[in-house]
Amino acid sequence: MLELLSEYTDGFQGSEVTLDGVKGYRQEKDCFFIIPKSASDKRYFEQKAVGEYFFQNGFSRLAVPIVNKQGDLFTEYGGQPYVVLYANLSEDREYTDHGADLAMFHQLGRNYPYQPSEAVAYGQWKQLWISKLALFDSIFQQQYNERPVSRFQRLFIDTYPYVSGCAENALQYLQEAESEQHFDDGDGGCFTFQRYGGQVKGQTIWPDEIVYDHAARDIAEQIRMMLLQPDSGFYRVEQFLSEYQAVKPLSIFGWRLVYARLLLPIHLFDYIETGISSRDPEFTYKGYAELLENQPEYEQKMRTFFADLGLDAKALHIPVLDW
Repeated sequence: MLELLSEYTDGFQGSEVTLDGVKGYRQEKDCFFIIPKSASDKRYFEQKAVGEYFFQNGFSRLAVPIVNKQGDLFTEYGGQPYVVLYANLSEDREYTDHGADLAMFHQLGRNYPYQPSEAVAYGQWKQLWISKLALFDSIFQQQYNERPVSRFQRLFIDTYPYVSGCAENALQYLQEAESEQHFDDGDGGCFTFQRYGGQVKGQTIWPDEIVYDHAARDIAEQIRMMLLQPDSGFYRVEQFLSEYQAVKPLSIFGWRLVYARLLLPIHLFDYIETGISSRDPEFTYKGYAELLENQPEYEQKMRTFFADLGLDAKALHIPVLDW
């Protein structure tokens, strides 16, 4: 594979490196990752444009698809088309708070001068959630009729009506939130993550992790991770949101989207999806049972979410779900 890089750069003397499970070659701060082409040409060209935009505006942690010496984005090797991603692994980054870092990433994404057409989820939550719920409904029906079943399958069958009910509540809340009229310029689309898990503080951001959506997507997923930690203090959520809002305060519409996404039991759906195909159903059973055991605590945090943040939800006309 190293010889493929001769199509991109001369005299490369780098050594092998693995980052986030992706193999590449590094020479000082320059790193090249060779990946098989797995998406449309249009997707990669847009990833290149977005990556270059971030790089030119001082954010160099987004890996960028680059062209070879012939000016082509794809290179054939062994009968397979490949894409090469360039990443700058400079260590001399200024430290910023997590919330502020994410807010600045979002703000930079809002200023992107073009309308993205690939990996766009802005305004599509309702349909995406309906599709997700329909998929898991079909999985439930299939598992319900299977015999014999593992302990995990039995637990899933017994508890799925509850999970489905939580998703229905989130959908209803989202539908009402979409009628909210209190917007600001921060409610436009920006670049977010398919599933945020602190990537903005990592060494490299992979282009296939990026999706064009409302900033509430990432804010909610960061808060979810904090809330799911048993007996975790709410001060970490407050600190993160304080850091974020010091750069860009949330509108009422933004708050409602964050709350709607937190109501959607994504963490339960994730475990179900993993558990159905797991080769170790007993291990999966224990993990899912523990997650369900902690769900009442999560619900309680949702009931007092705005009050714990010092926000008067009633005065702001933000509905709060009370199971």
